[in-house]
Formats: sequence, structure tokens, C-alpha cells
Amino acid sequence: MKIKLTVLFSSLFFLLNAQNIIDNKVRFQYVQLPKIKIDEEVDTYFITYKNSFVNGNDRQNALHQLRVDSAERAQELQIQNWELEFNQAKKQYLTLLSVWKENENKGVISPKPQEPIWPVYPEPYELFPPVLTRPFSELNIQNNFQLSGFEEGNSGFEISIDNLGLEITSTKGTYVQNTQTPGKTYKAISKYKMPLHVVVNVNGNKIYEKTLNDKLNDFQLFTGKTEYDYQLWKIKNREENKDIWEQTQANIWKQALNSIESMLDEEIGYPEKSEMTEVYVVKKYQDYTYNKLIDALTLAQTAYSSLAMERDKSTAKVNLEKAIALWEEELQESDLNEKKARINKKITGLINANLADAYFWSENFEKANYYINQTMTFGTLKAKSHCKKLKKDIAEFQKRYTAYAGN
Repeated sequence: MKIKLTVLFSSLFFLLNAQNIIDNKVRFQYVQLPKIKIDEEVDTYFITYKNSFVNGNDRQNALHQLRVDSAERAQELQIQNWELEFNQAKKQYLTLLSVWKENENKGVISPKPQEPIWPVYPEPYELFPPVLTRPFSELNIQNNFQLSGFEEGNSGFEISIDNLGLEITSTKGTYVQNTQTPGKTYKAISKYKMPLHVVVNVNGNKIYEKTLNDKLNDFQLFTGKTEYDYQLWKIKNREENKDIWEQTQANIWKQALNSIESMLDEEIGYPEKSEMTEVYVVKKYQDYTYNKLIDALTLAQTAYSSLAMERDKSTAKVNLEKAIALWEEELQESDLNEKKARINKKITGLINANLADAYFWSENFEKANYYINQTMTFGTLKAKSHCKKLKKDIAEFQKRYTAYAGN
């Protein structure tokens, strides 16, 4: 028991007398480099909208006409059957009336025969309008598309968006339990796809292409209190001659433009991104001072706050280089075996983490990898945690840097 208390006291004594680490959180913005670099002399783009859906519209009209013809034939048959039932019922009723009237004329009084329940005349057939794709220019969409790092104009590189056509595969209604109020809501959900083929051309050369919206998705066509409201909504649209698919397409386009903007920002744009890191310093401890670590912190904070100033990070790199020099100078006193050393194992690990960060944002990925590996091998848990994200991100950042600096 005495031995355990002695060990516990010794541990507490060391913790109370160990160097205190200060974690300085730094939030900053930076310009993400593209995966595919366009010559920086080209700073504008223009968008062209193509309409490969035209043949699809012809097919939709032809299919709709087949449905109309089929519905009309079915309705004609229903009307014929109705006429047969109606005439049969009428003949039977007229026969009863004839007998009743004949008896009345003979002075035999009896109640007049009741009218039969007449067969119901068939309702008009109901079909959804054909799913016709509209050109982008007809949909009155407020286009807020903006590619980061470039301006839209009449020249530059081309972003071609080819609409391959809207396809509705099914529309089904169902009741859904409300989340905030009692009761249920009726919703009609359509399954659709509207493939958009995006191509980026620079001086007539294709540098990127991708097709979006080519998988089935759900779209909420209608929401209301009951299925009867849904029927009323469809009748109103027919009476007002509204194309119910027009607004659907406008909404799909709005979502698609946001997706295209995000996609091209990731591939060829220069979006500003947010990041946070930590810079570690040590408080003065006994006769040990750490002024160089404090100076390096000031330089690093200045550097990280200026990362978004230029794409090549030149201003930030100047101050990062100075901070790196101070950290590496301090590492020369590193003693991994002596806990009471000014730069002991714990502080060595945290300086390594600072250096890994600084070299990462200086885009010297070889040195960043070196200090990440040093930290993961010899660093404390805090230092290792700091470097895990860098290790995860380094391959992607290096690929973008190589694409940018290689042109």
C-alpha cells in the first residue's frame, strides 16, 4: 500500500511540475486548388444549353396518343355497354308502364311502377398529360450559377449542359403521418430521372464530362389533406391547361444547377474553404523559456490567416517558412528520454505536429509526410490525433497541387 501511495504521489508531483501546453485554435480560409487546371489567363466561361430531348418528346407524344386511342376505345365500349343496359332497363320499365296504364284505363287502379335504378353513364377517361421536356429557356429559372474563381461572360471556356429528357416512371399517392401536428397528409410521389450531360470544353478540347440525374429519384408532385384534393388539383390543372410537369422540371433544374456548380467547383474551380488547426506552445516552466515557440505561433497565425489571399499561397508561405525555422531550431534540443528536458518527448511530438501542419500548408508534402510519420511514431496521443486528419487529407491536397503547379 505504501508503494502504491508513493507511486501516485510521484505521478501527481510530475503532472504539477510538468510543462503546460497551450492549444491555440486557428480558424482560417484557403483557396482549394482544382483537380484539372485551366490556363489562368482564361478567367471567364459561358454556358450553352443543348436539347437532345427533342426525339424523346416525339416518342412521348406518340406514346400519349396511343394511350388516348386506347382510352377512347375503352370508353366507346363502356358507352355501348351502358346503352345496352339502359335500353334494356327502359324497355322493361316501359312494358310495366304500359300494363299499368292499360289497367287504369279499364278502371283497375294500382300504384304507378317505380323507376328502376338506371345504369350510370361512364365518366370521361382521365390521363396525365404527356411528359414533355421543356428547353431551359422556357422555364423562367433564376440562374444563380457561379463557378468559383471565374466570371460568366460571352467568351472563355464552354460549359455545355445537354438535357437528355425528363422521364417519369411512376406516380403513387400515400398518406404520411405528420410530425408536428395531429393527423396525416396525402402526398403524390413521382419517380423520375432527367439526365444532364455536362461537358467542359477549352478551345474546343474536352477536359471534363459527367452525366448527372441519370438514376431514379423521388419527386413530390403534390401534397394536400386527402386524395380527393389531389383529384381536384388535377382537374384544376386541366381546366387551366397547365402543364404539371413544367414546374417539376424547373425544380429539378434548380437542384441540378446547384449540383453542377458544386461538382465543377471541385473539379476546375477555386472555391474558398474553411479549416481549423491548432498551434501548440509551452508556458514558461522553472528556468525554461519558450520564446521561440511563441514567436513561431505569431508567425503561423499570420500565415494561416493569409492563405486565401492567393491561389499559390505565396504570402502565407513566407511566414510559414519563418515559423518552420524556429520550430526546427527548437527540435535540435529534443531529448526523448529525459522527461525533465526543456524539449522532452511530449513537447517534441507537439512541435512535430506544428511542423507537419506548416509543411502541409506550405505544400511541401514530402516534409509534411516526414513530420506526420515522426509524430505518429514518437508523439503523444494529442500530437497523433492532430496529425490523423493531415494524413487523411494529404493525398487529395497533393494531387490538386500537382495538377495546379504542373501547368
